[in-house]
Amino acid sequence: MMAKVKRNNTEVVELKEAISVDACELAKTNYTEYSKYVAQGRSYPSIYDGAKSVYKRAIYGMYLNKTNKIIKVAELAAHALPYHPHPSSVSGVIVSLGDGGNKLRFMDTQGNWGNSARHIEAAAERYIGGKLSTLAEHLFCDSIEYCKFVPGEIEKDEPLALPALLPLCFINGSSGLPSGLPTLNIPPLDINGMIDYYIDILEHKDLEYKPKKLPKPNLEINVLSTIEDWNTVLETGKGSIRVAPIMSIDSSNVITITGLPKTKTVEHVRKIIEKEILADKLDLRDETTENIHIVIEKVPHKQCDMKEVFKRLYTKLQSSETYNLAFFDEEKIYVPCSFNKVVRTNLDYLISVHKNRLSKELEQLKIKTRVLEIIQDMKKKNSLKNLFDLDSEEALNYICDKYNCDRDIASKVLQKPLSYLTKEHTQELIDLRNNIKDNENNQSDIYEFMIKKYRNIKKEIAAEVKNKFKPTKFVK
Repeated sequence: MMAKVKRNNTEVVELKEAISVDACELAKTNYTEYSKYVAQGRSYPSIYDGAKSVYKRAIYGMYLNKTNKIIKVAELAAHALPYHPHPSSVSGVIVSLGDGGNKLRFMDTQGNWGNSARHIEAAAERYIGGKLSTLAEHLFCDSIEYCKFVPGEIEKDEPLALPALLPLCFINGSSGLPSGLPTLNIPPLDINGMIDYYIDILEHKDLEYKPKKLPKPNLEINVLSTIEDWNTVLETGKGSIRVAPIMSIDSSNVITITGLPKTKTVEHVRKIIEKEILADKLDLRDETTENIHIVIEKVPHKQCDMKEVFKRLYTKLQSSETYNLAFFDEEKIYVPCSFNKVVRTNLDYLISVHKNRLSKELEQLKIKTRVLEIIQDMKKKNSLKNLFDLDSEEALNYICDKYNCDRDIASKVLQKPLSYLTKEHTQELIDLRNNIKDNENNQSDIYEFMIKKYRNIKKEIAAEVKNKFKPTKFVK
């Protein structure tokens, strides 16, 4: 190949030996690199917050531009566009955050946002509106301004990750199909069980501590596998469990289905008993509204073994769920990845964020306190009036010299309006000193500070999901 070089300001064309590269190896290398990029930026969630990049940007954009008004989805999506290079995907993500099938209410919504758990699609994005819920703000955005910020994909700084108190992917579950890399499938977990797991680690004040009690799944159906099989999934980051519908048959031989594996629908139920339905032996009614409620009754005066029908339905509506937990950070992809590793990494990130917050808040509190102490002392010595005879530079020097403070504090004294300077500040000073003491206590025991946050969010979630979920039962 040819290369142009300069010698004595004269451009000379030199012939260099071409480098031979195997096309298959080059394609393999490029494909692997592209797969890694897709996995880290699209298909796999971050190990710090359990959110895929587009979810992080959608939540951050909505929080940064939060309003009390309900806003159309297109406008909500626009808030994420300075951070995300693929605008067409953002609207769909916001609709999924407002989906009625979510375990928690991430959005306050208006219109038909659909319910993926019931296979109900949302209305067109131009017809529906919403805003980030208060619960989502508390769960994912508390102290977000104190996160580590990094250049995003389109060179605008964004948080490395959300300061999520719980990984987003474990609340609803998450899936993905990155090209050339293992399929992602993360199960939804019992939310209270997750919070208890976090609190257990924090109470031991050691991120390396591994609680014995793992959270159960939040599948709202029955699990046929043992609890040991389930624990293996969380401990290793991969594995399978067998699940079954929630069904009952009463004394009148009426079969009721109130829970189905996610791969099954009422159409699967209908297909299993299609022969009896066509023979006019069975009547099937889908009374599902917010919760699954399918009723199967024998047609009067017709012969049909309802116990055999029940057994057949229960067997054929069973399903296997194969899980593979996969995450990424700035350096690598973790697949499979244990639940405990995600929790430890998430907690380590959260603690660093809140240490940064407490440190900056303490600094501001001390500055406010020093400014008030100077004002109080000048009022006590009746020296405030001396400032009015000085120009701004002389006044700054006067305060700096008299109170041995830097120019930033002196300028903050001079920025206060006359009405503020003349009022009483005793209680304000007491409050500031108490806040400084509380802040210093929180810094001295960051674990206890974080425990309070988890206990508060547990109460908030309890009020949100009261009587909402059917328990997941291990029937063996």
